[in-house]
Amino acid sequence: MRKNFYKYLTSIFKNDSRIVILLGDIGVFSLKSAFDHDSSRAYNLGIMEQSMIGAACGLSKSGLIPFVHSIAPFITERSYEQLKLNLGYENVNSFIVSVGNSYDYAGLGCTHHCPNDLKIVSSIPNFKTYCPGNSNDVQEIINKNLETQCPKYIRLSEEENNLTSLQANYEDLAELHYNQNGICIIIGNAIKDIVSLVNSNPKYTIVYTYNISDFDIKKLNSIIERGGISKKITVVEPCSDSGIISKIATSIKNIESINSISVPKMFIEKYGKKENIDKYLELDDNSIVEKLSKIYEH
Repeated sequence: MRKNFYKYLTSIFKNDSRIVILLGDIGVFSLKSAFDHDSSRAYNLGIMEQSMIGAACGLSKSGLIPFVHSIAPFITERSYEQLKLNLGYENVNSFIVSVGNSYDYAGLGCTHHCPNDLKIVSSIPNFKTYCPGNSNDVQEIINKNLETQCPKYIRLSEEENNLTSLQANYEDLAELHYNQNGICIIIGNAIKDIVSLVNSNPKYTIVYTYNISDFDIKKLNSIIERGGISKKITVVEPCSDSGIISKIATSIKNIESINSISVPKMFIEKYGKKENIDKYLELDDNSIVEKLSKIYEH
């Protein structure tokens, strides 16, 4: 997902003179072609994320479209006040694109973990927040929002889901599988092998979205009511609670049960590869599918 983002950003950068790239000492080599094309619109500001946010505000107010790119905890948690005041309060057209979310940088420990990025950025008024599951999602989010006059936050991951192998084109809250026993909402790349899950004919409806701040409660309720689906609802997220569970709980009537499968609120003190942490937290695909089977077995 990250590599394809660099290719896509370089492409639109070369074709749209309004786009400016601000990097937090990552992606510099991968975006070399953009720097070579026009170094007056591409900057590596180093580990100065808070300053990058301020610069992005000024650039946007001058009619440009800044893409700010850095590691998740440094661009969200460290820079929260700047995100709130410089981008949210000013409500300017800008993109914050992070990497290393949740525990993608598993080998670097808690300083580089950030499972709660979506919740804290979504709390800022005017921000649109997204959790893409694959490179197609990333491109669609950027294309739809390039002219949108508000700040956008996109969390990238090293891992993609295989949804495009199942459906080349899909809409928000796409219904991938139907069963009246309940409904499972998959957020972004929380489950990588969606194809195998759907083909296993699970005892619950499966829908998919990457929208966090604009999660479509009305459409979800319509899917449930139209299909006569039991209101046993589970949200599977590749992050800590993004706030979607709360939206559902306070908006949909007569819920039978509501479950969250997400990154727990804890410091992950284990080191190694991401797949090792997935298994430790029981958030690998097999563990998630097993949890879903237990939720919907009756």
